[in-house]
Amino acid sequence: MDIISVKLLGTPSVKLNNKLISFPYKKAEALFYYVVINKKISREEAINMFWSESVEETGRKSLRDALYKIKTSTIENIFSNSKSVIEFSNDLKVDSDADNITETNAVNLYTGNFLMNFSVKNCYDFENWIQEKRDYYKEIYIKSVHKKINELISVSDYSSIEKYGNILIKNDPYNEKNYRYLMRIHTLSEDYNKAIKLYYELSNVLKNDLDVEPEIKTRKLFKEILDLKNTINSDHNGNYANLKSKVENLTYYYTMYHETYPSLSSETIDALSTSNISDIESELKDIEKDLTVIDDLDTEYIKIKMEASYLAGRYYISIGEYEKGIRNIQISIKLAHKLDNLIYLLNNHKQMIFYAIQTDNNYIMNDYINRCLDLLEKRDIIDERGIILRLQGLYFIKTENFKEADRVLNESISIFSSLNKFSSKYSVNISASYNYLGQMNKDLGNYEEAYDYFMKAINICMENSVVKGLEIFYSNAGQALYSMGRFKESEDLINIAIEYFDKFNVIWGRDFTEYYKALLEIKKGNHAEAKIHSQKAYDLAKKLNNPKSLCLIAKLM
Repeated sequence: MDIISVKLLGTPSVKLNNKLISFPYKKAEALFYYVVINKKISREEAINMFWSESVEETGRKSLRDALYKIKTSTIENIFSNSKSVIEFSNDLKVDSDADNITETNAVNLYTGNFLMNFSVKNCYDFENWIQEKRDYYKEIYIKSVHKKINELISVSDYSSIEKYGNILIKNDPYNEKNYRYLMRIHTLSEDYNKAIKLYYELSNVLKNDLDVEPEIKTRKLFKEILDLKNTINSDHNGNYANLKSKVENLTYYYTMYHETYPSLSSETIDALSTSNISDIESELKDIEKDLTVIDDLDTEYIKIKMEASYLAGRYYISIGEYEKGIRNIQISIKLAHKLDNLIYLLNNHKQMIFYAIQTDNNYIMNDYINRCLDLLEKRDIIDERGIILRLQGLYFIKTENFKEADRVLNESISIFSSLNKFSSKYSVNISASYNYLGQMNKDLGNYEEAYDYFMKAINICMENSVVKGLEIFYSNAGQALYSMGRFKESEDLINIAIEYFDKFNVIWGRDFTEYYKALLEIKKGNHAEAKIHSQKAYDLAKKLNNPKSLCLIAKLM
């Protein structure tokens, strides 16, 4: 059976067996649509609708010609053989979207006004008929939209309501009843800003188009919502202040990841060491719980969520829970983009670099270094550039491009030496670069030069009362001494490093430190102690998922 598919809602179209067809002129096309809707019409009705200005014989001739054009455009047996009425033949199926529309499905099926942008010149009865049908189908559509909104309210899906609210307003821009209806819904979902915004939009439309103010009912509702929002805001401001304080305090005490090299003096380290690191995860969960009671579209919420996600990302990456850590970092990156916050974009990208260092993933490391450099091309922040150059130096060391490593590390040292003239807090970044230069020389087998660089990093920290990072610097210096065969001195520095690791409760870098401690115990013949330290090293390497240390320690064990 042949099938004719007709689209009447929105821009009209006709397909015969899925092949698009067209009509030679508008009145023939209009007659076809008229029959699709009415199913059966008399020939007199057709003539009166389309050729009422013609004499009877001319009208009949025009009708015959239109029917002929419809047949030649579609299929010969499209109409029945009746001489008095016009109706489609039973030998084919005519399927129309207008026949299928209901209040239940109209929200999805309705794609625009009935016969949108279609008209027939000087055919006033047909134009009136089109308008009636447009009103009829639009009413079905609007009822369907209302029904959909009520369904969304019943399941508290307020986030999806705005789309359908915009449909109501677009189709009836001066209907204040619709505006009040939507303002109440937004208030019900505690989205007072959207409710207030709707009122102002209505006021502007009425003023610009009709030069009138909103109705008394609408103005009264607006005042009620405004008063309610002010009351809620006073509570929210308290919530924000409390939450912001929680995030800031936790960020201050959280120093578990060495690559950030925070400049902490000996006066502040005692407060740090007495903080209960095991509570960080529960504190993060409390912050997340507090965030759920605040409007997630509010800019202040987004800012706190960005900061909290960054902190959570740092924490989970530092303890080797990479999936949680990366998930939080990516959330923070997304929110930082939304707020156009360059500092947090850089911070999050650096955390991804630290993750890459921990897992020995050079591809990810290089990717995020380049992202940071791209950001700094848009807005150069000199101390951030110094940090990224230092990290790029480590990347070049890991990929054995030692010439470039030396260049960018010395450039980083130069940047921070200039800044250090104004504030000693930058000294830790100089130490970090010297540490990487030491690492490069150690990899090249230049152990004495490596040791000198590591000691230079330690001395700069000591001179400036900087303690965080010393666990790594002492460990690296001890490793260089071991490679030179100076085992007693090596053990002294490795033991100091372990003390700092214990004090800071840091795990990054401790796997290598425990590995060298095991080697030193073997040198002394203390195999039981060596076994304890090698097991610690293995457990840490496994947790951090560092393939390089895992391989070394597995061989030792």
